[in-house]
Amino acid sequence: MFGFLLKVVLIYLVALSAAAAVKVQSSRISVDYRSAVNLKDPQLDLSRLSLTSFHKLKLSRRWSGQIDLLGEVAQDNVGLGGTANYAWANRPLVDNANVRLELSRAFVMWRKRSTSVILGKQVTPWGVLDGIQVTDRFDPVRRRDFVFSDVRPERIARWGARWRSKIKSWKIDTSFALDGSASQQAQMSDSFFLNSTRFTGGLALDDAALGGQGIDLITQGPSHSLKQSTTGIKVAHSLGQGDLSLMAYRGPDNDPILGLLAGQVAGTPLKISVDYNRRTVLGATFDTTAGDMILRMEVAYIPDQPLNVLAAMPLSQARGKRILSGFGIDWPGPADWFVNAQLVFDHIDKDQLNLVRPSTDTLLTLRAQRSFYNARMRVKAELLGSVNQGDGVLRPVVAFDLNDKTKLQTGVDWLFGDSNGQFGQFKDQSRLWGSATYMF
Repeated sequence: MFGFLLKVVLIYLVALSAAAAVKVQSSRISVDYRSAVNLKDPQLDLSRLSLTSFHKLKLSRRWSGQIDLLGEVAQDNVGLGGTANYAWANRPLVDNANVRLELSRAFVMWRKRSTSVILGKQVTPWGVLDGIQVTDRFDPVRRRDFVFSDVRPERIARWGARWRSKIKSWKIDTSFALDGSASQQAQMSDSFFLNSTRFTGGLALDDAALGGQGIDLITQGPSHSLKQSTTGIKVAHSLGQGDLSLMAYRGPDNDPILGLLAGQVAGTPLKISVDYNRRTVLGATFDTTAGDMILRMEVAYIPDQPLNVLAAMPLSQARGKRILSGFGIDWPGPADWFVNAQLVFDHIDKDQLNLVRPSTDTLLTLRAQRSFYNARMRVKAELLGSVNQGDGVLRPVVAFDLNDKTKLQTGVDWLFGDSNGQFGQFKDQSRLWGSATYMF
């Protein structure tokens, strides 16, 4: 099926460019090797080789295209993440325990003045905060490495259509993803499998597994259908020195809730469904400049957030009202340091619900970075954490560009906090890591 889809995309590109040869506007290939050693029990936890290719094509005066591929080879405790929650046309071309090849982008774009139409496998990045998802919840993301990726969030492209235009002083952006794929999660045997009870519906999965009963997670196969599609609209307008945007979209929640399937048999593994139910997101963003500083604000309201709640029946499900609000600031600090700070409040109206998580989470991100030696070396320190739970991760990083094509990085991911917290659940996975990237 994937071979067929790839052929369709390529035939379409050829058809659009029948009157003129396809021109490669830009092309980039990079090879990246990453490894990490566990700080608690010194052993190789991560060993992954990735090959990415990016190709932007000029088809005609108004038509262009893009095709990106991602290939990965891994033999480690982190794993490549599960793909059971990908819709059938979004599954990797090659997929086994240690090798994966996927079409990460494949689309054609028509543009005339301020109007553009994009058809194919693409992402819809809505939001202004750096790496924190408040309104930026249209696309699913990769979470197999928890928060330890260079780009955060690491969005997963889906098949669909997008139309953008400008009408007078208003910018309009509409997106439709006919693709029920959800966020990629780590598998049960992987280092960053979510085991905190706030993510497991209040059920201690580790206890069940260690007790001999075992766990059988069953993902209802997502599909390409109107029922599992995501559709939305965003309008933006300048306001003073800044930009204000309003948005609304509806589709399957990218984060799962769990359910207990019927027909359980004593002495056999627990059959647990991984569900991605539909919800509505209403949001607004505003970013502006104030002297040397950049200020960012976001708010999102989800009136029908799917939730796991504590009740007589394990893994009970309900819906509640959820409000997310975030504030961020970028400013040039002293001695050429660049500082970024963000604070996010994630509140769920309890409304007689017995939640498996705190009703309000307060998340903090703080980053400071500076360049040396004509920007060839960069030093960065990042703190991510949950203020209300007192856990988080400290991430010092040093990056050095040997030349225009080769980049080296090394750092530490030091996690702390309660073993049942958002970050503390992975404190045994603190690690020293390094990477080498070569670009062709």
